[in-house]
Amino acid sequence: MIKLKHFPKKRPPNRPRVGLALSGGGPRGAAHIGVLKVLCDYKIPIDLIAGTSAGAIVAALYASGYSPSDMKAELDRLKLNELIDFKLPVSEIIKHGVKTFFKMRWSSLPQGFIKGDKIEQYLGTWWQDCTVRNTRIPVAITAVDLNTGDTVFFTTPLPSFRKILNAKYFHNTRLVDAVRASISIPGVFFPKKYKGMTLVDGAVKNNLPSDILRQMGAEYIIGVDLGYDGSPNYQINTVGEILMQCIDIMNREVTLLKGEHYSDIVIRPATQDISSKDKRRFMLYVERGEMAARSAVNQIKADIGT
Repeated sequence: MIKLKHFPKKRPPNRPRVGLALSGGGPRGAAHIGVLKVLCDYKIPIDLIAGTSAGAIVAALYASGYSPSDMKAELDRLKLNELIDFKLPVSEIIKHGVKTFFKMRWSSLPQGFIKGDKIEQYLGTWWQDCTVRNTRIPVAITAVDLNTGDTVFFTTPLPSFRKILNAKYFHNTRLVDAVRASISIPGVFFPKKYKGMTLVDGAVKNNLPSDILRQMGAEYIIGVDLGYDGSPNYQINTVGEILMQCIDIMNREVTLLKGEHYSDIVIRPATQDISSKDKRRFMLYVERGEMAARSAVNQIKADIGT
């Protein structure tokens, strides 16, 4: 299913090189599809793209030639439950939880509850052996090496710019491996083992990867932030909801300190009010992405002179 059929037109000399940074956000990542659709509809060029976690999936798809319409159609067909492969059956999860609670044997817990093999196989149907080196436009996918704390960038070859502090770079990695690493939410997915590293979700350090786009030569960066917007959340009732809220809060601080610093404009689709139990939530996320992008189009076009 590898596309890579069309190539971007030559950039006019008077137009800045435009980069698009897509944040993590779990299922809310569907909003990125809506943002992309509007940018494409309004002929806003995207010369480079980067993504973290859910944003890594959309970034890799777009970089390899898939249109927002392709993504939306696949999302409509997707049966998410068929991609979840629990490492332990529910009975074992309960047993481990009780054992940990009463005996404090944290070492008895697994590295994650979802193995990730099924989703990796699914991603392979899109990209097969396509690597970050041979995408249609330059792409960057982020992860974090749990062993060293370094940010890991899977990118097309970079110009000789100053490297980012405490970061590693890989230029020949398969898109499947890069994206699987980037979506490895700690405690949920098993980490991705790659070249001696133990890789987890890039959002641990870099939820809105605009810095790598600047390093890759982007002169104007559009950030799409799906992270926690700071609004009160009184619907936190389970361990999982507590964990995700804590991650969202930490990601927000990192995004405010770093992601926004390198972005020229940040689009924030309003998704927090959409219930995770709503069967139409993915399409609602796409619609919210479209709404947010439309409100930013005039500013972007004025900024880049198109």
